[in-house]
Amino acid sequence: MARLTPQQKHATNVEVDMKQRQVRITWGDDVKSIYPFDYLRKNCPCATCNEQRKDDDPLRILKPEQAMASGDLMVSKPVEMVGNYALQFNWIDGHRTGIYTFEYLRQLSPNKVEGS
Repeated sequence: MARLTPQQKHATNVEVDMKQRQVRITWGDDVKSIYPFDYLRKNCPCATCNEQRKDDDPLRILKPEQAMASGDLMVSKPVEMVGNYALQFNWIDGHRTGIYTFEYLRQLSPNKVEGS
């Protein structure tokens, strides 16, 4: 993957849309990315989730907390800034250890809409 420029990994605006269940980020180079909540939850960068993805076995029996993992955010405080470099999502299932750096989010972007 190509190395990102400082503008490409600098978020100039972050919007959390609870109704449409998505996060919209405008980047320093004017690209806009839209992240559905379920997509973000599925790509959680925490150590536990990374380990589970690595050992992904379609026949594995899920623990109850894994089966209930949801892409729904806490209504009262859905997202927190981590310094000036990342976001931390507070998922309704209690999971909140993933630190989504802006660089990671830019690389993870499921769709990009130029300008506007």
